[in-house]
Amino acid sequence: MKLLSVNVSLPKEVPHQGATITTGIFKEPVVGRVRARTLNLDGDGQADRKVHGGRDMAVYAYPVEHYPYWQAALQRAPFPFGQFGENLTLQGLTEEQVRVGDRFRVGGALLQVTQPRIPCYKLALRMAAGPDFLRRFLESGRLGFYLRVIEEGEIGAGDTIERVDSDPRSVTIAEFIHVYRSGRRDPYGLRRVLASRDLGDAWRLHLEKQLDAAQSAPEPRGWDGERSFVVDRRVAETQTVTSFYLTPEDGEALPAFKPGQFLTLSLDIPGQPRPVTRTYTISDAPNPEHYRLSVKRELPPAQRPEAPPGLSSSWFHDQVRPGTKLRVRSPRGELCLDPGQETPVVLISAGIGLTPMISMLNAIVAAGSKRQVWFIHGARNAREQVMGEHLRRLAAAHDSVHLHVRYSRPEPGDAVGPSHAGVGHVSVDVLKALLPPAAYDFYLCGPTPFMRSLYNGLLDWGVAEDRIHYEFFGPASVLKAGAEQAPTRVTDDDRSPAFEVVFERSAVTAAWDPGVESLLELAEARGLRPDFSCRSGICHTCLCTRIAGEVTYRIEPVERPDPGSVLICCSVPASDLILAI
Repeated sequence: MKLLSVNVSLPKEVPHQGATITTGIFKEPVVGRVRARTLNLDGDGQADRKVHGGRDMAVYAYPVEHYPYWQAALQRAPFPFGQFGENLTLQGLTEEQVRVGDRFRVGGALLQVTQPRIPCYKLALRMAAGPDFLRRFLESGRLGFYLRVIEEGEIGAGDTIERVDSDPRSVTIAEFIHVYRSGRRDPYGLRRVLASRDLGDAWRLHLEKQLDAAQSAPEPRGWDGERSFVVDRRVAETQTVTSFYLTPEDGEALPAFKPGQFLTLSLDIPGQPRPVTRTYTISDAPNPEHYRLSVKRELPPAQRPEAPPGLSSSWFHDQVRPGTKLRVRSPRGELCLDPGQETPVVLISAGIGLTPMISMLNAIVAAGSKRQVWFIHGARNAREQVMGEHLRRLAAAHDSVHLHVRYSRPEPGDAVGPSHAGVGHVSVDVLKALLPPAAYDFYLCGPTPFMRSLYNGLLDWGVAEDRIHYEFFGPASVLKAGAEQAPTRVTDDDRSPAFEVVFERSAVTAAWDPGVESLLELAEARGLRPDFSCRSGICHTCLCTRIAGEVTYRIEPVERPDPGSVLICCSVPASDLILAI
């Protein structure tokens, strides 16, 4: 990291659009050393102290790495240092590499990062660029940043830059810019910026007002029907898991969702007679610009190598590229976490089941919450662990985040310590050894045996049932010990009259059992195996013809079928019923 140039200018009058304005933006490099003072550099001045200067904006820095970008974008010859009105032209410190509150020793001065630079019309004047330049400059994220002078001293071109202090809980300048552009649409990001160290007073006041407005606004509503999204980029997380970043084709801001919710997609997969419906959990905190889905390539089971691989996951991995368009329904799902709550939370997952847990953890961190979070995850080994480095960074940066990862099949080189804390499966005995006494909320997601073991283990440990939340596409009774024989608990309000249900193609007649949750469960209890996928009215895989009778929906489906059809996964009879099953 190096200081390439020190640039100053006293305010001067220049013509602009038929008038005369005063500006100090026309900086020029200084030969020799300059003293950095509390309010500016010697020989430098700001014309408008309302938007420039002052203790929190004493010195403006701009990375030289951005110079080639603008030279190409504007088709200009190489710019001289100071072209963007910066006092310091830096090398090796971009917006992604500095955090609010970072302190740097430069020559004899100690400087502290305070905030990004928000451009005014005078920058467009300096650049001799068109009226859309300020928009392009802001959208580029290449804004540079302001510095506070903590200790006065002399600085000069060629000085090395030494970072002497940094708080990983503070946002980077790039993250700050993103939140600024999102404004009141991103309350989680606003809280995180406000939690940054030594944030300037003016920005704190502005962001607090934005947060108040965001919190008082009605909860954003999702869209109706399907909306077109474009894959912006894909990132390989492991050999079998890839993350896809989806942005809305119409460019409008995305509504916030509840961490843990999922998206329903209609996939046009070649060779399939109709669109394939699939659901994928959003694997990141709410972001007004994109959704992230992390998809695991489903391979044939080891005991059945001749079986075909997963249809949709293979299509995602093999065919979906940046620019691919997808039809997406609004976020849904009941496994949700409120990042604003303070109850200690335990997020437990195995394999790709970590996706809703990552969303919850990222949302808590983005909110600047001090909530105690235990992130407990089971993976086979380091090669298959998803987002391990991200989790370790969060745990190192936040005292309130406690990470425990166990490998069930570690490979040579997977030493206990750097990547994982133990060998074996995640179990309630592991939780008992890890968790200090407290009243926790538990969230679970993973394969059925994993879920069943933890669910019953937590109940046996004395955890109240309403403290255990899970993502499992099936009835809760399936997780409970002895579930195959035990009826699901049903309240009086849920009970239905003794209707008769005929599964006509199977020649099976059954009395409606109010102890089951849906017609699908009733069919399964009679030994039938109708097709299904989601059990929550999303995918329409269970759609069948209604020959006679009426139904009601206990769970409102994403889209009600035609009157002659029934989604048996989320419906119950409202009369005697005949189904083409």
